[in-house]
Amino acid sequence: MQIEFRTKRQREESGITKEWLYVQYFTLGKDCVQIGKEVGRDPKSVWSWLNGYGFKLRPRGAESSPGTFEIGHKLGIGRVHTKETKRKIRDARLNDGHVPYLKNGVHWLKGKKGEIHPTWKGGITPQRQSVYSSPEWCDAVKAVWKRDDATCQKCHKRQNEIRDIKFHIHHIESFMVREKRTDHNNLVLLCPSCHRFVHSKRNKTKLFIK
Repeated sequence: MQIEFRTKRQREESGITKEWLYVQYFTLGKDCVQIGKEVGRDPKSVWSWLNGYGFKLRPRGAESSPGTFEIGHKLGIGRVHTKETKRKIRDARLNDGHVPYLKNGVHWLKGKKGEIHPTWKGGITPQRQSVYSSPEWCDAVKAVWKRDDATCQKCHKRQNEIRDIKFHIHHIESFMVREKRTDHNNLVLLCPSCHRFVHSKRNKTKLFIK
């Protein structure tokens, strides 16, 4: 349970003074976490108290909390587990529900497709993903880029004039019109900013929209 101190005076009256904090932090070598547990406050509050008194605090990572390591430590490096230890670790993982990635020397996911794959969701593929991965769409995109000469059909900037910006293929008639999804006559090349404009309320003329 945390102790609430509305003012610095209340905190010091409770015994958490500048002198007390100095002894705890510097003389006894405690860190903010340890001091916080002792007084019932979070480490950040303890840090702000110390900082508020102008104390030069230890850098992060140099605290005395158990389990921390100094920069450049060599503890555990090069250590090899015994076969018995490896067996115990493996048994513990299996008990936790982990599945070994090798079964009979073969990765347990290799070659698994369709219904036998663990991420199978019944064959439901989003319509756009299905269209955009089809050969018909790839052919339509190539035809549009060639026809429009890699140029935005609204602002007339060429793709190589705008670095690191990918141009978009815009459907003049909605994507929901199935028979025209991959019809290159229903597609136009636009830069990202013009594509946003075409779909925005600012497009009063309904440019590239049927």
